[in-house]
Amino acid sequence: MFAQSKKVLLAGLEPELARELTESLRASGVVINNATKLEPANLSEADIVFCQTRQPGLLELLAATQIPVVVVSRLPEVNEWLDAMEAGAADYCAAPFEREQIDWILNSNLRPRAAAAVA
Repeated sequence: MFAQSKKVLLAGLEPELARELTESLRASGVVINNATKLEPANLSEADIVFCQTRQPGLLELLAATQIPVVVVSRLPEVNEWLDAMEAGAADYCAAPFEREQIDWILNSNLRPRAAAAVA
């Protein structure tokens, strides 16, 4: 479980996909917000973003933000998610969402980073 202060943004997901992902995320104790579009203004309150691969401006956003972006799809479409991953997406997941998979994505992208060791 994550602290309630961790905020997840679901941006531009089709309604059924958003519902399924929300069900998996709720068990992790994060705060979930929804936006109809993936826009820089929506990111100000997010610790991690889940969006579909066919979002206008996704590749530009990936290049401009430090917030982890996870691309999501109903069916894996290799070219689309591969382009997003190569552009800097933090991860990729496809429905049906499994709790273990979602927890792994959250753990990998939301846990505090260890400070670099001083030589």
